[in-house]
Amino acid sequence: MSLRYTLGLDIGIASVGWAVLENNIDGEPIKIERLGVRIFDKAEQPKTGASLAEPRREARGQRRTIRRKRHRKDRIKQLIQQNDIMTQVEMAEMFEHLQFETSVYELRVQALERALTKQEFVRVLIHLAQRRGYKSNSKSEEAKDKENGKVKSAISENKKCMEENGYRTIGEMLLNDDRFWECNPDGTKIFVPHNHPDDYRTTVERSMVEDEIRLIFSRQHALGVPYAASEFEEAYLEIWGSQRNFDEGPGRKSPYGGNMIEKMLGHCTFEKDEPRAAKGSYSAEYFRLLQDVNHLRLVKNNGESCALTREQKQIYIDLVMKSAAASYAQLRKKLELSNDISFNMLRYGSDEIGKVERKKFGHMKFYHEMRKALNTVQKDAISTVSWEQRDEIARILLCYKSDDKRKAQLEKLDIPREFIPALLTLSTSKTAHLSVKALQKLIPHLEKGMTYAEACKEVYGEQKSSVTKKNKLSLFDIEPINNPVVRRAVSQTIRVINAIVREYGAPEVVRVELAREMGKPYDVRTQMTKKQEANAKRNEELRQQIKKIKGAEPTGQDIVKFKLFQDQNGVCLYSGQNLDITRLFEAGYVDVDHIIPYSISFDDSYTNKVLVRSPENRQKGNRIPADYFKSDPARWQRFETLVNTQVHNWKKKRNLLTQALSEEQKNGFKQRNLVDTQYIARVMYNLINDHLQFAETGKYDKKRRTQAVNGAITAHVRKRLGIQKIREDGDLHHAVDAAVVACVSPGMIQKITQYTKHRECIRKTKEGYLDTETGELMTRGAYDAKYSPRFPAPWERFRQELEARLSDNPAEEIARLHLATYDSEEEIKSVFVSRKPKRKTTGAAHEATLHRKADGGYIDKVLLTELTLDKLKKYYAPESDRLLYEALKKRLEEFDGNAEKAFAEPFYKPKHDGTRGPLVKKVKLYKTYNNTVEVKRGDARASNKHIGCARNDSNSMIRVDVFYMEGDGYYYVPIYITDVVKDELPNRAVVANKSHGEWKVMDDKDFLFSMYPNDLIYVERKEVFKLTAPKDSSLDPIISKTKGLFYYRSFNSNTGSFEIYMHDSSYYKESLGGKTLSCLKKYTVDVLGNYSEVSLPEKRKPLRG
Repeated sequence: MSLRYTLGLDIGIASVGWAVLENNIDGEPIKIERLGVRIFDKAEQPKTGASLAEPRREARGQRRTIRRKRHRKDRIKQLIQQNDIMTQVEMAEMFEHLQFETSVYELRVQALERALTKQEFVRVLIHLAQRRGYKSNSKSEEAKDKENGKVKSAISENKKCMEENGYRTIGEMLLNDDRFWECNPDGTKIFVPHNHPDDYRTTVERSMVEDEIRLIFSRQHALGVPYAASEFEEAYLEIWGSQRNFDEGPGRKSPYGGNMIEKMLGHCTFEKDEPRAAKGSYSAEYFRLLQDVNHLRLVKNNGESCALTREQKQIYIDLVMKSAAASYAQLRKKLELSNDISFNMLRYGSDEIGKVERKKFGHMKFYHEMRKALNTVQKDAISTVSWEQRDEIARILLCYKSDDKRKAQLEKLDIPREFIPALLTLSTSKTAHLSVKALQKLIPHLEKGMTYAEACKEVYGEQKSSVTKKNKLSLFDIEPINNPVVRRAVSQTIRVINAIVREYGAPEVVRVELAREMGKPYDVRTQMTKKQEANAKRNEELRQQIKKIKGAEPTGQDIVKFKLFQDQNGVCLYSGQNLDITRLFEAGYVDVDHIIPYSISFDDSYTNKVLVRSPENRQKGNRIPADYFKSDPARWQRFETLVNTQVHNWKKKRNLLTQALSEEQKNGFKQRNLVDTQYIARVMYNLINDHLQFAETGKYDKKRRTQAVNGAITAHVRKRLGIQKIREDGDLHHAVDAAVVACVSPGMIQKITQYTKHRECIRKTKEGYLDTETGELMTRGAYDAKYSPRFPAPWERFRQELEARLSDNPAEEIARLHLATYDSEEEIKSVFVSRKPKRKTTGAAHEATLHRKADGGYIDKVLLTELTLDKLKKYYAPESDRLLYEALKKRLEEFDGNAEKAFAEPFYKPKHDGTRGPLVKKVKLYKTYNNTVEVKRGDARASNKHIGCARNDSNSMIRVDVFYMEGDGYYYVPIYITDVVKDELPNRAVVANKSHGEWKVMDDKDFLFSMYPNDLIYVERKEVFKLTAPKDSSLDPIISKTKGLFYYRSFNSNTGSFEIYMHDSSYYKESLGGKTLSCLKKYTVDVLGNYSEVSLPEKRKPLRG
């Protein structure tokens, strides 16, 4: 299907709203062809914002550490056997029961005084192989480690403890010092030789443990122990101290072995054979500094701006090179600037200038780190290191992470050897887009004041794109995106665009709006959310105050008026008169005025608004305040004084005191407020503009085929058209935003400009309204009729058409509107939200806590404060400790089963003699295991291995396999991540509230299909079931249905029920009984929301290929 159309995209971090609007011959939208939404999960941990790969990476690191520790232990056992001390069989028998009269810590101390038996000596050697102490193979990584401060503090404290108390070895300190013993309530002591979370008291340096090993060997050799020979000692220590360098990567012929950083360095944009420079290289940092120096402009209060002079630029550069803490405030002082001048690179808000300008430049960061490090060796040592050497040092520190490799590479440079230890403490990451060779060619031109584009043109000429445009985009068309949240959003957007192009052909224009939080880190997004919540709370408080004054429900504009009234201390800034709060919401009394007229600036932000008397607003028209007051200097003087005393927001103050606007400034206003310039917007713009094939029919020039639209203009248009946006009502608002984005065409901007200009230019006289174009006096009705009585819509009845297309029955609603752009036979598709299904088969197989199996169930330890009388009935083996059981029961009954109150104070185990025993924090309860997995405990290769169990992780259910038995209905077999490693798929179907052993066994011949989270299903049952609207939704709180299409979310294996929700998230049901369904079908949904029923039965897929 080929269509002349504009594609609008509203891209968020978990959604893509899209709209296909049909264009007329001039390329302007005239009709909604189709709307849609694609929803997907954010590519991050929901609670922390951490990478989704982090748990997998940490688990892999733990497995690698355990494997290497086991390998080291095995090598030491082999060494012991090779030296005829003990055989592997003898060692296995010795450790089988793990019951020794003397602890290994006692043996470590006794080894200094007496000869150990060979069994005791072996125990000590193997124990020390697992307690080696702390050592980092990279000083720079050690310096960055967040926990390193606590570790170093613990090590320092232990060194001090050994010196002050005369302990000869670490073992002697651990065994004898009170810090490593804890007291029970009964006065007995417990030896605690291990660290706990956030407690590093037993941490020591590896060299300290090595000293103990050498002393033990020395004493045993002196005591005549034959197996403490020096040759064996050195062989043992070589294995004991072995540690793989980071640069070597994993072993066992892993594809990730070797230096992956060097392998992954990209190539220069211009010098194709050259690797990219380290971001911390002197060339890259100086290049970035010069770019910012050339971009910096000094802005006067009247809006005029100018670039820095050559002398001012040198002052800026000298300031940055001198101090890492250089700030805009310092630059202001150095340049001797007056307070009416600001910097274009800063965002001035309500804060004082001094507070805003405390911001540090952040330039030459690695250069200053290197300078400070080398200063510890020799003052001003950095001056002896050449530019080229600084670049090479950054490259080495980027590509190599272990001290040994770094040292070997640094020694090849012609720098003093004493510099190297200081340089090893440094680290740099990431690369620039250009090579050192390209940077050094461009820098001389930047030093002359050229922009980056001008310098590139000067050195490399016009860069004609060699990219072939195509009808299918790919992530490979752009530079790798490191942020996983952004990468997923861009990837899903590409899928949407490709699907639309397949169905409708190439677009004439693509307009894109990106969410403000796109590309921002998790903590920044969290702060944005908190700020929005605080603003919403304040608005609600203001709403209640306004209701008391107005006597009616306030509008959004009422809240803006009231905020401005408070901020201005109740004064009209144009007249200087006090405003009457009781008349604030009276028609024709006050207006909210755009300081820089909207028709000029397209700035609808709060900092461009003031509250003024309506006559003053009409007289000002579409002028800036300076033009309004220019005929009366005395009045301007009073206004200037009022602004300086009443207005504290710096940007608002600058707008109010701007004395003139050049054409360049007017264009700059529109450019900033109409076009999104954030980094990720440019990424999307370049991807679409450079790689997507556009239709040749449109009248747009090539530069205007792709437009990154600022969210502020779409929000303004949506609001003025009366289109509500209630996020809690579901996901369709993304499609609404996309439709509005698509409508922000040059024609629409022109209509808004003309409309706003005429509204701003209304001149009221005693005789009537003056037409400023003809001089004619008119009535208000005649003036409105001539100059747009309403905010211009993209086309006639746009809002009604949009609402109809979003309804449950768009064809019927469109027919009622009798729109000329629609055919009576035309197929009109409903908006159906598409969701990315979750088919992940990796992750945590089970919870970390292991439980002991017992009598068809397992033992779980529960905090006393979580107990209930019902739970206490499941107390494990009460007959074994009837006294404690009865005491717990009595305490709960005394507090009516409220465990938090009952155990608010410490609870001690009672003794038969009436005295109190140890503190009780948890008790053992017996639980049945419907949702657990058997886990091997201990060394899986040892003969004493035994089986425990762990609960399946709450997120570890991969899918539910649906079976149907004639006359018996539907059955559901849950499949977990743990089932991936099994040879056969599970075949037991859930029986509600029964143990796993009582679940019904299924036959594969009865299998229908598998349900993954976010799969679309059709459900039907005879009885009505109710769905609930989300909190704060404006929809009916509950609706009733007997059938329908829903997305499947999750399954409860205890009750045999699952959670479903409407395609647009407008309603959901937490628990729908699986056995109550009379019909259950599965559907597939593509990225555009086209769905179709799946042919049954599906083939039951194994979890491993």
